[in-house]
Amino acid sequence: MKKILIVILVLIITQTSFAQFNKAGRTAFQFLKIGNGARQVALGEASIASVQDVNSIFWNPAAVTGINGAEASFNYNSWIADLKVLSGVAAFNLEGIATFTVNAVSLDYGNIPEAGVTSVSGSTDTRTGNFFSGSDLAFGLGIARKFTDKLSIGINVKYMREELYIYSSSLWGFDVGSFYNTGWRGIRLGMSAQNFSTQARFLETKEEEQQTYEIPLVYRIGVSIDLLGSEELFLGGNPDQHVVTLNADAIHTNDYKERLHLGMEYQFYKMFFLRGGYKFNYEEGNLSFGAGVNYEISNFKIQFDYAYVSYNFLQSPHRFTVLLSF
Repeated sequence: MKKILIVILVLIITQTSFAQFNKAGRTAFQFLKIGNGARQVALGEASIASVQDVNSIFWNPAAVTGINGAEASFNYNSWIADLKVLSGVAAFNLEGIATFTVNAVSLDYGNIPEAGVTSVSGSTDTRTGNFFSGSDLAFGLGIARKFTDKLSIGINVKYMREELYIYSSSLWGFDVGSFYNTGWRGIRLGMSAQNFSTQARFLETKEEEQQTYEIPLVYRIGVSIDLLGSEELFLGGNPDQHVVTLNADAIHTNDYKERLHLGMEYQFYKMFFLRGGYKFNYEEGNLSFGAGVNYEISNFKIQFDYAYVSYNFLQSPHRFTVLLSF
């Protein structure tokens, strides 16, 4: 435990050393920061050391080693400005070897009215009557492996593309993560780094120096603790009846200051779930909550999850997830 605490302290110090840099609005491919998975979002996006389902590939590639057999999930997100984010993932755990995943995320901008800088007729309405569109796409293949009964490491390699009007940019990148179950008092640790890639370029020119844009690099450090649900836990309990889990994730990105996410989940007889979370240092979308229910028959399980995120000035998004386990 002393070694674990030392590692956490070093990582926190490393994170805070970046606090003086704030590059808000300077990165492209912003859709990569939209959360996928209603369960994770309802927890205030504090999940990398707690949740080990198939949607963990979007947060911590190592956590998918918690899958038994095969899992598949479909996520629907009614995003702001009437945009729709769709994502899906399937995974298979080959016992004793590794867990393999395939995943995809798409965002369609729909039809956007074209407008000029000025109107030919002198009107204040500069729309031309034409429309243009755009879309975002990420497709990934992941692999994660348990190196011990406590430590897992994973990687997700992905192709990313962003289009708007006649301009586009395509990149290859990868995510890495680790998951560690201390085996003591229900404490688990997680770390992940997402979107390692080259810079995006939308304009092809003959100039030697072309305009380039970074994509969002996201570093996460998380801790999770089961407070209730077993005799060895701080509040005791029975895992077949009531389970309470508390999560905390520290976030650092290359386009904003440090952030803290907190989340809590209550599980009732392994069938019903209530979740809530709060994100600090955000202008919008701080408070979140949600619920889930699952139904299990023999070796087949279906789970429905819902998440709501409260926005003050923008449209509050709703997320829905259907997860199947075989």
